[in-house]
Amino acid sequence: MPTTVLQPDLWSISRMFRYPYAHEASTLLPENVGAEARALIEKMHCINPVHLENEYVRLFVNAMPEVPCAPYGSVYLEGTVMGESTVKVANIYRQYGMEHEELADHIAVESEFLAWLHGKVIESPPAREDFDYLFGHLRQWTASFFEQVEQHDQLGCYRQCAQCARRTLTELT
Repeated sequence: MPTTVLQPDLWSISRMFRYPYAHEASTLLPENVGAEARALIEKMHCINPVHLENEYVRLFVNAMPEVPCAPYGSVYLEGTVMGESTVKVANIYRQYGMEHEELADHIAVESEFLAWLHGKVIESPPAREDFDYLFGHLRQWTASFFEQVEQHDQLGCYRQCAQCARRTLTELT
């Protein structure tokens, strides 16, 4: 895997699919984030924050009769939220002292942790094993997630993020 690209690309996937708090609009992006991801994230900062948050909630949090694009791996792997795979991912995070208020297999959380863990891979063979497992886990379910986002996004920006993230994860294998 290309190490100079992997970490910022995983970080950018996390940024594209986490809740769009208005205060993050001023957060600087690292220089090594890819041009396409940078442009998409900057484009999202230009969208009315209320519209962006409403679309995020409709797609990923709360819609009737069901959430069209659940951002959790266990939904696609096991057909349920908080399945066995979620517990396994959370246990890996705990080994590194990471706790999060969001479920462990949320695309933003998993991508961000992978970006962080990538820096530890050089230092520790167990970290490499955990990284390989988690990266494989992420790749198992995100194709289905991205399809749902592409189908249901009404604003357009999340569809573009899904397409960018899909290309990124494909290129990283």
